[in-house]
Amino acid sequence: MKSFIASLIFIVIFVLSGNVSSEENKQAESHESSQDAKDNSLEKQDNEKVQKVKYVIDFSNYSGGTVRKWLESKGFYCEGAAKYHPEIELSIQKGMLFIKTKQPVRGFLVFKDVIIPKVSKVRIEWGISKYPNDANFESGNRNQALGLYIFFGPEKLSSGYFMIPDLPYFISLFLGEADEINIPYKGKYFHDSGRFVCVGNPELNETVISEFDLTSAFQTYYKEEAPAISALCLEVDTTTTEGGGKAEAYIKRIEFLE
Repeated sequence: MKSFIASLIFIVIFVLSGNVSSEENKQAESHESSQDAKDNSLEKQDNEKVQKVKYVIDFSNYSGGTVRKWLESKGFYCEGAAKYHPEIELSIQKGMLFIKTKQPVRGFLVFKDVIIPKVSKVRIEWGISKYPNDANFESGNRNQALGLYIFFGPEKLSSGYFMIPDLPYFISLFLGEADEINIPYKGKYFHDSGRFVCVGNPELNETVISEFDLTSAFQTYYKEEAPAISALCLEVDTTTTEGGGKAEAYIKRIEFLE
């Protein structure tokens, strides 16, 4: 597990925020993303069977002390610029974790030692207070105020470049100001094992609940059944945007459903 986490941190820092192919992805994969994600309220059930919540990460139960120490007690470890307060500001406000940047930075909250089997969907309660200027996957600038990486299984697949360690399958979900919803974008590397998906375009300070069908998406993207979730990572990246690298996002809760 330690070697995996080390590889994960290296890859996220060095690679996952690289250029993306956009128009090509649309042509080749637009059919893959019919309705993999949608914004719903928790109360809205539409007469469907209520799914059991299998695993919860709740940021609303802040118990005091420094936010970084509190996050560590929940299993989240700061990496990259997130280690340093002047570069990335972490705070708890109104029962939510706020992540704010004031300069071009890239930082991560890596959730270690997690195995979540038999998950069908993920539900995220979150929002954006400030989008990074000009961030847009279509233009190749994939900076984002907040993204959630979900890694699947222990098997490591080729990165596509001999100097970059291999990693398991992953799906990265994010909120975008103008990105098209449900398009599974590819990054510069990990074409066979990584996808980036915008799950909503909320207005500033609009809290939304994004529900994404992991089972359906994984089968569509990778043509096989999804293995157990093996790692999670929250990322903020403002390294290549205009406007001084400023961005702010918040998150209250992550739920994984059976």
